Amino acid sequence: MNLLKSKREVAALFLILAISLASRLYGLNWDSGYWLHPDERQIYFVTLGLGWPNSLAEALSPESPLNPGFFAYGSFPFYLLKASATLAAFLWPLFKDPDNLHLLGRLLAASFDLGTVYLTYCLARKLWPSAGTGGERNGRLSGLLAATLAGLAVLSVQLSHFYTTDPLLTFFVMLVLNLSLDIIQGGGRWSQVALGMAFGLALATKVSTFLLVLLVFAAYGMRSTKGEEQEAGYRTQVWTAAQSVVPTLAVAGLVFVVVQPYVLIDWKTFLAHTIRESQIAWGALDVPYTRQYAGTLPYLYSIRQTALWGLGLPLGLIVWIGLGVALVRWLRRGRSSDALLLLWAGPYLLLTGAFYSRYLRYMLPLLPILCLVAVQLLASLKIRRAAYAGLGLLITLSSVYLIAFAGIYAEPHSWVTASEWIYREIPAGSTLAVEDWDVALPLPLDMEGQHRRIEEYDVQTLFLYNEPDDSAKWSSLASQLAESDYLILASRRVYGSVPRSEDRYPLATRYYERLFAGELGFELAHTFTRGPAWLNPRFPPLPNSAPAWLQPDESFVVYDHPRTLILRNAEGLSVDELLQRLQ
Repeated sequence: MNLLKSKREVAALFLILAISLASRLYGLNWDSGYWLHPDERQIYFVTLGLGWPNSLAEALSPESPLNPGFFAYGSFPFYLLKASATLAAFLWPLFKDPDNLHLLGRLLAASFDLGTVYLTYCLARKLWPSAGTGGERNGRLSGLLAATLAGLAVLSVQLSHFYTTDPLLTFFVMLVLNLSLDIIQGGGRWSQVALGMAFGLALATKVSTFLLVLLVFAAYGMRSTKGEEQEAGYRTQVWTAAQSVVPTLAVAGLVFVVVQPYVLIDWKTFLAHTIRESQIAWGALDVPYTRQYAGTLPYLYSIRQTALWGLGLPLGLIVWIGLGVALVRWLRRGRSSDALLLLWAGPYLLLTGAFYSRYLRYMLPLLPILCLVAVQLLASLKIRRAAYAGLGLLITLSSVYLIAFAGIYAEPHSWVTASEWIYREIPAGSTLAVEDWDVALPLPLDMEGQHRRIEEYDVQTLFLYNEPDDSAKWSSLASQLAESDYLILASRRVYGSVPRSEDRYPLATRYYERLFAGELGFELAHTFTRGPAWLNPRFPPLPNSAPAWLQPDESFVVYDHPRTLILRNAEGLSVDELLQRLQ
């Protein structure tokens, strides 16, 4: 099928892809090479630890240097980055330095996400070649509009700046969807092999994509009901579909094992890590970095965060309406185009929306589908010339939101500017209190010909997550605070999660309330933010905090544009005085 029907369409698609790529490459070195995203940093450390075995026997053992030994994600992202880094080192001296691994990783992430934008266009053109009453013209418009919305999605742009599994995973989801539709429309043996390979690579990126097997079965099931096979009996159709599915699943299994061989060789570690990650996702295993989700509502939290921050209004509202309309339309008419999209979006949303861990990035594999159903909704409204102004306004507002978000990359990271301020304003030898589970500032910096490090200061780590949250814990913490000259809150990670569990952390909750009210003798010395202030609104218990419905997910703000607070111990209260004020 020739998707590109006119020179104008080619030019428009090229412009959309160029703008999408530019937005994903802008600010690629957003953290000045400090590797400040924890998941991304873990991938880099694992990748740097990979090596070549000395023998086949070593390669086939769990002790092989090719074994990542880490299975919270699939092995494909590690091997892809390692292979790319090895090749790039020959072509570009910059990548011979392992400290620059993040530049290559983020370039890969941006490339995969650009591929997702293109695949969104392709899927729209295949699903609706003659959308609406405008025939082929509206079909072209649907494809270009879907690509535009996917290219402007702020969440996609942000996650393209991190080499994590999410951009790769979303690309393979869209590839499987495209290939599944090719199968339905009569694709031959190579399409079937390609579908198996895409599914296998998706599994080797993250095993949670097992839900894609539904698309594989659906593709062959829908294919078997077309043409002459439709006249055969139901059992014959099922048998024909099953015969076709098995080879594709065999290819997927083979690709998965080849790309992630240590799932079998080191199966005990794989199983242990997979179970642990599953327990964390469902809340069965309590860890500090998911406690910000205490009290949040399943499904509604993810839907709201995607609408407000992942896409922005009004697009964020339109996409969820579009998904609901697509579901109703499928229930009433049983359209295959709706079925294909819903077969991924429905089960995926039902699963991830129920998780206790509700990271906004979990919604990324849904974003292209949401853009597609939004386009389908707009097409069903039978857009006329007078309505194009509304469509233009939608794209304009999405573009303005993206430009505003990109503004964070025009400035140095909050932790870099905060570190510079600390080195300049706080004398060496001073005592700094930092929080456990957050970044300890200041970062190492070269300033005025000197290499400055945090070791110049006496650093006290406040273990605020420790339990029980009783008087013994707070006697120790009060002693640390009394000795500190400055208190550094690198982000909202701790004060944004502890008060959400007041019954669990009654004293810690009270501590933050009194601290921000100025009742513990600490006064705000400086605040460091990055980009437009409204992109990281104040979070409770900070004074003048944003209303609850407007508060962004922690993972949306703490990596690339956190709010850093530095408080000075102005009153120098004693341990007893601090404990008394906490009562």
